[in-house]
Amino acid sequence: PAASDVSDATESADSETEEDAASGAGTPRRSSSSSVHSGEDAEALETKLFMQAYVEKVFHGKDDFGQEEKARFGALCSGQNGKGREWFAKHVSAQRCHSKCVSEATFYRLVQSFAVVLFECYQTDDYSPAKNLMTMCFTYYYHGKAPPSPSELLERGCPPVGLDLSLNRANSWLSGTKDAAERLLKTTSRTDLRGFFGGLESKLRSSAPKNEGGDSPPETKARLTALIFAGCEQAEVEKVYLYTHLKQQPIWHTLRFWNAAFFDAVHCERTKRSPTTRRRRCPEDRRLWEKWCHMTQEEKDDSYRMDENIAFGQLGTFTHNMLAFGLSRKLCREFLQKQAVISSLDEEQYKLLTDHIEKMAAG
Repeated sequence: PAASDVSDATESADSETEEDAASGAGTPRRSSSSSVHSGEDAEALETKLFMQAYVEKVFHGKDDFGQEEKARFGALCSGQNGKGREWFAKHVSAQRCHSKCVSEATFYRLVQSFAVVLFECYQTDDYSPAKNLMTMCFTYYYHGKAPPSPSELLERGCPPVGLDLSLNRANSWLSGTKDAAERLLKTTSRTDLRGFFGGLESKLRSSAPKNEGGDSPPETKARLTALIFAGCEQAEVEKVYLYTHLKQQPIWHTLRFWNAAFFDAVHCERTKRSPTTRRRRCPEDRRLWEKWCHMTQEEKDDSYRMDENIAFGQLGTFTHNMLAFGLSRKLCREFLQKQAVISSLDEEQYKLLTDHIEKMAAG
């Protein structure tokens, strides 16, 4: 699955950090009145720099975190002051520009760190960082093996690859020679039995598949062994995303989070694309306001339609993610029904989204 909706705040944490650090280092304090906040500023800068170094180590560090680092990370992520959680989400998002595919070690460090931050977000109703981390759950992955369980193999009703053909051939041959074998065992001496089983071995070897050049007996044996056990080793390397390890986080199982995250995502997307919301965000920018005022009614209708399409696209992404996290079909439909009314979706759009939910839930 692909999740592509990330707020402006998560686009360039590295550049923000550099700009903030540069401005903080190069601008002297103008008066002693600002010293009241100097302690808070220093603490905020320390939090930002710690999270930057922490995330860098998550992605590129070779050693595990020590107990002091873990304790410091937990302390900065807890409490009502959400700066630690905010900076963690920003820096994690910024790492996407390097690679979305991570090593297995990095993957499990992310799982552990996400679990800490998401739990604190749930405890404090801090939904903005959680929304960004939700997107990252469908962004970062590693290549791993996920072999099917025995129950899954039985549910599929598919015999292992190669094994059914070998067994069918063997059963066919044995059924045709069963009676002859029983008669031979009763009437043939022990010495002659050796010849019988030697002939059986020769027949099995001669019936084994060969390539054009003709395999030697050891090569044939190795090929048959690989063929028979191929079904037991069907585990293929696949993309394993973070969300598969974070489904039990309590924040995913409350509609308050999904409603708040949806409003935030739609607002951010409209801010980037729609002049109607951009002028509300920047009332001092008369150029945008004049541009809107001079639009024809058709252009304004197109703008409103774009807002509806943004909501439609976001609802598709959110309902997909909700089902992927294991939420019930009923909860997803309840969320969709409420947001579709608020976003003024038409009947066709609403039906497309409900059909999408039913299809995913059934699959």
